Amino acid sequence: MLKQRVIAAEKIAAELHEAEDAIDQAIIKLAKLAGTLPVARFETNMSAIVGQDAVTKVTQAIAAAGQVRQMVTEAHHALSETQRQVGLGARMFGAGTEKPKGQSITSDRDAANETVLRPRAVA
Repeated sequence: MLKQRVIAAEKIAAELHEAEDAIDQAIIKLAKLAGTLPVARFETNMSAIVGQDAVTKVTQAIAAAGQVRQMVTEAHHALSETQRQVGLGARMFGAGTEKPKGQSITSDRDAANETVLRPRAVA
């Protein structure tokens, strides 16, 4: 039974980290696009009115992606609690990072803001 829970938790952790990476990649790409739009306007000497609807939509997309990221990080914290509830404790952190020394699962949330994480490969 424990082995099955560990296998399930490993799969969930891998998919969670993939989803987190995908959201970050989307934010990066949207931010690049948001920066390119006004540069293109300046370079082509266009009025600020030109493309304003597109700029608005892209900035709204960035805000929406930020909200999605927040929800996924909240799910991550909820899964940490679930991990403890099913008796797995602090077994995995994935993403090539190690658990901060002396931290419990309940304080991982606070430690996340202080821990320097190694960047993952970006496609």
